[in-house]
Amino acid sequence: GRQSTYTREDLAEQIGIGIDTLKRFLKGVKVRRDSAEAIALFLGFEPDDLIEHSRNQRPSEFYVERPDLESECYKIISQERGALIRVKAPHRMGKTWFVEQLLNQLNQLEEKQYRAVTLSFWDAEGAVFKDLQTFLKWFCISVGNSLEVPNQLEEKWQDDLGNNSNCTNYFETCLWSTIDTPLVLVLDDVDLVFEQQNVADDFCKLLRSWYDRARRVRGGTWRNLRLMIVHSTDIYGALDINYSPLANVGTEFLLRTFYQKEVAQLVQQYQFHWSVKQIEQMMALIGGNPYLVHAALDYLMQRPEMTLEEFLRTAITEISPYHNYLEELLSILQQNSNLASAFRQVVDSATPIRVDSASVFQLYSMGLIEVEEQGVVPSCELYRQYFRDRL
Repeated sequence: GRQSTYTREDLAEQIGIGIDTLKRFLKGVKVRRDSAEAIALFLGFEPDDLIEHSRNQRPSEFYVERPDLESECYKIISQERGALIRVKAPHRMGKTWFVEQLLNQLNQLEEKQYRAVTLSFWDAEGAVFKDLQTFLKWFCISVGNSLEVPNQLEEKWQDDLGNNSNCTNYFETCLWSTIDTPLVLVLDDVDLVFEQQNVADDFCKLLRSWYDRARRVRGGTWRNLRLMIVHSTDIYGALDINYSPLANVGTEFLLRTFYQKEVAQLVQQYQFHWSVKQIEQMMALIGGNPYLVHAALDYLMQRPEMTLEEFLRTAITEISPYHNYLEELLSILQQNSNLASAFRQVVDSATPIRVDSASVFQLYSMGLIEVEEQGVVPSCELYRQYFRDRL
């Protein structure tokens, strides 16, 4: 048969819901009952069947809070005007889970309503980044689509005004006028912007200027803005975030690994009846990295005949759930001989060692090392065993 040419935007329009709502539903995130009913009706399901099905968590959706992070982030968004939050962590450290859990909490508030828009820069084609004007027009249209506001760029954009000023003006005159509640604007995968020298610096300046507007006494509707900037730190491009216009702006949340009690809670959610010793055995190999822990528990849930001991013995082999992920990391290291050499020294050493600061920054950002007072060590034994044999 012929392939459908429907985009997600087309599908959302056909159903009669916002594109952001559809994206959240497709990710398995809870949506309002009326939206779920509209999706069920469009797909030909009974609404109660689909809503009941959506309540059943898939294993990958089990979530354990890190209260010191979630509670503080939630507090800033729900109490402060003009908040800017930077959620920063290496790739696969649970940033998406963190943000979605926060948005779910906000949706459950009865006394205060929030609008939320999540925009991933992965959705932008390469041509979007060719120049600042093209990029900012895409940005305005994308946020507008999520808010179900018709595209008015043709009549609003003034070429002599400057791109950042045009974008600010568009938000003020076309988007803010449709909102009378706080807007949580989540910008995900912002690293893809940081890599583009022709847009990165000006875009960061734009976001900073919005934050400054929102904090003024007469900030007007900008005071409803809650910006969340989500990025990994294992991608290096044209812009160093530590020296960008966003450095030291707002509040940074650096996602940490799980503590043992949090891993134990997750094990319980998966309905494994493990002893403290078994949890310690798993963490001795993979530490508290959220991705590694989830991948292990997902894998074991699907293979009830496999014991934890068997899993730990095969963790660095081709049948491991980590195989593709480890190969991806290995490929990155092999493309940078200096970085590979530095990490080889780390995994070969039984004690903390010192390597050059540039390598420390990159390896830490990739999640491969922990920094201690005496030097650096592999962030988990899995990395030591795998890379010691392959670098």
